Amino acid sequence: MMRADRGENMKKIFIALIAAGLLPWAACAQENAAAPVQASEKPAVKVPKAAKAKAPKKMKKAPVQKAAAAAVEDYTPAAAEYGRKTVCPVMGDEVIVNPKTQAVKYKGKVYYFCCSACPKKFHANPEKYAK
Repeated sequence: MMRADRGENMKKIFIALIAAGLLPWAACAQENAAAPVQASEKPAVKVPKAAKAKAPKKMKKAPVQKAAAAAVEDYTPAAAEYGRKTVCPVMGDEVIVNPKTQAVKYKGKVYYFCCSACPKKFHANPEKYAK
């Protein structure tokens, strides 16, 4: 008999917990039903300005010095140059010349680069990096 009483108590507790959990939702539903929405009101959700569709602005390209860019030639280091220490004109990093080192020749001088991105920057504006 003791078990039956315990089972009944558990049911009552369970029902009370469920009812307590549903009460806030029921109150919320009543509040929303009591306040009719008028057509002249703006929606509560605002769309951020960034989400609105706008045409992207066109970026202006930097002027390319065609005469100077034409004078830049790709250069492959000779085996006699391997092991030579130099400085990348774009990044300022030390470069040890090896078979994979990228280089260009500009106005009779050879420039060695530390990575594959530096020659592109050099080609775009050699006067800026040539010293």
